[in-house]
Formats: sequence, C-alpha cells, structure tokens
Amino acid sequence: MRYPAKVAYLGALSLFFSAVELFIPSILPFFRIGLANIPVIAALGLPASDFMMLLLIKAIGTSYVSGTLFSPFFLMSLVQTILAGSGMYFLRKISRSISVYSISAAGALISDISQIAVASIYAGRGAFPLLPVMLMLSLPASIITAAISKRIEISEIALGSDTGIKTRPLNIALFLLSAMALASIDGVTARIAAFAGCLIFQRAAGRRIRLLPHIMLFAFMMISSLLTPSGKVIARFLSFPITEGAIMEALMKSLLLSSSIALSQGFSRIITPGSGLIGQVLATFDALLESFHRQNGTFLERVQSTLASEMHEKVRKNRNNVPIFTSFGVSIFLIAIAILNYLFL
Repeated sequence: MRYPAKVAYLGALSLFFSAVELFIPSILPFFRIGLANIPVIAALGLPASDFMMLLLIKAIGTSYVSGTLFSPFFLMSLVQTILAGSGMYFLRKISRSISVYSISAAGALISDISQIAVASIYAGRGAFPLLPVMLMLSLPASIITAAISKRIEISEIALGSDTGIKTRPLNIALFLLSAMALASIDGVTARIAAFAGCLIFQRAAGRRIRLLPHIMLFAFMMISSLLTPSGKVIARFLSFPITEGAIMEALMKSLLLSSSIALSQGFSRIITPGSGLIGQVLATFDALLESFHRQNGTFLERVQSTLASEMHEKVRKNRNNVPIFTSFGVSIFLIAIAILNYLFL
C-alpha cells in the first residue's frame, strides 16, 4: 500500500457519508442514494491495491456503521461495493475523457444488478422484478452523488488516531453464540419472541430502534414471496393468487432478517476494532461525525464545513461500557427460545 494515510482518510469519509445518509428516508430496505461513493470517486486515481483496500474498508465499515455487519445484508454490500467500484475504476483507467457522471451511473447499474442477484439467493426469483424499480431510483441518485462530489473539496487533513481500545473476546464469542442460536430458531411464535428479544437488546446496548426499516423489509419480502406463489390460495388481487405459503415464507424470512439486524446493531456498540488501519479509520470517522453535528446550515453546507474544519485527535467513546450480563442475557434468551421451540413448538 503506497498511500495508507490517504486510504484511511477516504475510508473514514465513506463511513461518514454513510452515517449522515442514514438520516435520509429509504424507499426500499437496502436502497441508499450512495453518498458513501463520493470518496470512491475521489480515489479513482489511486493505485489498484490502495483502491481495493478502500473498497473493503467501505463495505465493512458502512455495514458496521449501519449495524448490518453481522447480517445477510453485509454480503450484499460487499459484493456490490467490490463489483461497482471495480467497474468504475476500470472505466477511469481506459479513458480519462469519461465524465464522473457516466462513471457514477455505471457504478449504480452494476451495484443494482449485483444487489438483486445476491438478494435472490435469499428472497428467491421474486427479487428480480424489482430491478427496474432499483434502476429508476439509483440512476438519478448516482447523478446526485456525482454532482455533490464535484461541489465539495476533499483535502487531506490531520488524521485522528485510535486510542487502543480493545475488543473483549468474550463479546465476540457471545455474539457468535447468539447468532448461531438465532439461526436455529424456527416457527412463527419463536421467531417473533426472538425478534422482540433482539430489539430489547439493541435498545439496552444504546442503539435507537427504528421500526420503519423493519416494516419496509417485511413489505419487500412479502412482494418477493407473492411473486412466487405456493400453497393454498386465500385471495386474489387482479387475478394474481395470494397464497398462504408465500405469506408465511415472507413472515419467517423477514423476522429472521430483522432479528439479525437488531442483534448486529446491539453488538455494534460493544464490539470495537482496536489499533491499526481500521482503528485509524474509526477514530477519524468519529472526529468527522462529531464535527458534522456541530455545524449549522443546509446538509451540503454542513458537509463542506466539516471537510474544511481542522480535525483534532479525538478520543473514541468506549463502547465496551455495556454491562456484560446484557450480552449474556440475549445469548441465554435466544438459546432458551431455540430449545423450547425444538422441544414444544
């Protein structure tokens, strides 16, 4: 890696843009305008090894920020980030005359196709009819992203440094145990109980609960399942059959996904990477986000002021202050639900 400091800063910017974009309502469960691609566009001139490292930081870091790092959505994020980023990098390399708008639009096209392809692994063939909708939304969004990238100036600043906060291995072990127990839970009643428990854990860990993404996720899974009917027909909509099996499949899948997201968001406040490149990225990200919250004005003005402000070394808040029995509690609860479900339900 020839430019580790620049990669760390651009990676922190990807996390920063991803975090501020969470305040913008999402039309689909996994749709975003793509502001986290602004640093990627700015990095198209980096060597290939540095650029690929930035893509990995973006995929992992943005999933960490959004609380989906330990959910199936991470695979979607990883695949679309690597493929779309590589496509944009290739276009820049073959011709310097291609505009940033065309490059951004091409990245959006690749991203949409890869996201739907990965979603179909879990949601089934019913995910493919949503591709035109994704394209209608993401192509204009890619133009907005490109326009913003041309309006703001990304300059190198003094990077923050991590404070040597160490992740407790026990927290990682408890998360893995909780995830295994959650994956083994079957049955509607058991999964509803598990979802409620994961939401309680998320709130106890200090992450705000937002029900709208869960509702939208259920709606997406419902549409996807209804496009592939199965089981008894209970109603018809414009001659299209609404089947009992499709509804149950959508409910079961959405409950599992929503539970994994809530569990991930809870543990994202507990599991904190330590030193090294990732530690530097997270420290700089915290400094950027804190500066953004102090700014006034429109969204773009606050972003510009944040990037123009002098970054001082910030001390990351210790996210390991969640009582250990809270982590133990969710693990024991999910294991108990799995056992009861196996024995009685």
